Amino acid sequence: MKKTEENDKQFAAMYENLRTLRRTNGWSMEGLSELSGIDVKILADIEEGKDFGVEDFIQLCRVYRRKPHEMFVCVESPCLE
Repeated sequence: MKKTEENDKQFAAMYENLRTLRRTNGWSMEGLSELSGIDVKILADIEEGKDFGVEDFIQLCRVYRRKPHEMFVCVESPCLE
């Protein structure tokens, strides 16, 4: 997915949500890679805010049992501003 200035806030929330969900579940990058089938390097790139494929994002939503649109809203406080 490509980022633009107008959606930076939503992408920042998504990156933070993905990181928080992984940590909350007690998963390392390697553990999440095994569960999701997504390479560790790609997972690290996603959490660092780099471009990634929609297929990987959808797979992570499945693993976390979240709808894609839910990932773009802060789920932890303090919410990103």
